[in-house]
Amino acid sequence: MKPSLAIQAFLGLYILIFFVYLFGPLVIMSVTAFNSAEFPAITPWECFSFRWFNEGKIAYDGQRLAGLVTDRPLHEGIITSLIIAAGVVTLSVPIGMAAAIVLTQVNSRLRTLFYSMSIMPVLFPGVIIGISTVVLWDRIATLGGDGFISELGRNGIFLTILGQTCFISTYCFLIFVARLQRFDTTQEEAALDLGASQSQVFMKILVPYLMPAIGSSAVIAFLASFENYNTTVFSILSEQTLTTVIASKVRLGISPAISALALVIICLTLIGAFLYEISRRSNQRKKDRENKVKMFSEISGNRLVEERPKFFKIPKSIFVFLLLLILAVLTWQQLIKNNMYGAECIEKAEASKKSNFADQLKLLQQNAEGVETTDESEGNASRSKGYNDIFGDQNLFKDFGGFDSDKKEESENGATRSNEYNDIFSDPNLFKNFGGFDNKE
Repeated sequence: MKPSLAIQAFLGLYILIFFVYLFGPLVIMSVTAFNSAEFPAITPWECFSFRWFNEGKIAYDGQRLAGLVTDRPLHEGIITSLIIAAGVVTLSVPIGMAAAIVLTQVNSRLRTLFYSMSIMPVLFPGVIIGISTVVLWDRIATLGGDGFISELGRNGIFLTILGQTCFISTYCFLIFVARLQRFDTTQEEAALDLGASQSQVFMKILVPYLMPAIGSSAVIAFLASFENYNTTVFSILSEQTLTTVIASKVRLGISPAISALALVIICLTLIGAFLYEISRRSNQRKKDRENKVKMFSEISGNRLVEERPKFFKIPKSIFVFLLLLILAVLTWQQLIKNNMYGAECIEKAEASKKSNFADQLKLLQQNAEGVETTDESEGNASRSKGYNDIFGDQNLFKDFGGFDSDKKEESENGATRSNEYNDIFSDPNLFKNFGGFDNKE
């Protein structure tokens, strides 16, 4: 193998591993949304079902598991997240655009300082931004009394919009700066020389030039607000967004309805990306066609005007679509063949789980009864054994109260004294030299 082919093979393998690592979890989560099991998993696979997109189910233990359509907290969280994202876009895009325009107008000596101050909110942790926003507006609400300011300062949606705008506006600022770096300022100068006002220059020259940046920054701000959690969890107060609802569900046990929601979001994202790409290519082809028509009209009679026959070209994306369609059809046939789809499969799986649950419940009851009986018998035996051990001790009252020890000591002392008296009076030389009268004799 040539070195160039080896490098290309290694590069292709690296790209494949990278995309598998990047999109593998999304594919797995999307597949788990169609498994009828109560916990999102690929194995063991029960039945192919759309229940987690609809009403959900009642588990075999009586627990209600809501689907994507019937999950009310999830719906409220989505609506709240959309409202917050719309507010963040409304504030972040004008702030970022204004900051970028000011950056191009300030003195070159102050430009670095202004740029550093503008991007500084991105460096702050989201937790700090959320807590500081709540503390600040709580003080403002306290000073405002019981009026409108007090209600506004304790509104979780309003605080979340302000907290997210602090750092999301920086993203918009960077997008506008990148766009303005390629702007030709001579257009503004020419318009001003021709008598246009500053507002006319802004609305008719600068804003049309910044329209791509406005659209990009609006999309980035919307997505950054919709998926934010660190700042939102502290500033939302009593309300709930999509991220906080999902976080609470994960703490209690993840539901397959979240996998269904993830699949819907992925599909919407892909559809939006495809529509944007189709629109962009359509506009580009339209511009190219107009340029060709203009060029041909200017050089009429030239050989470039001659139209060449157009051959129909099959787009490469159609092959990918056909491959995915064939795989989907084959997979569906295998599911039908193995009875892994339909009401019959679901009823069989539910009956099996109910039977297993009942067997486990009976086994637990039997084990509990056996443990209680064993504990009672062992308790009675240990108590009787304890009583026998206590009253069967011969030395139980041997030293009780101390009187036995006193009698023992008295008897021992008496025996000792009698032995001493016997030793004294049994000595034959006791009175031998007593008084000295034996010496006179």
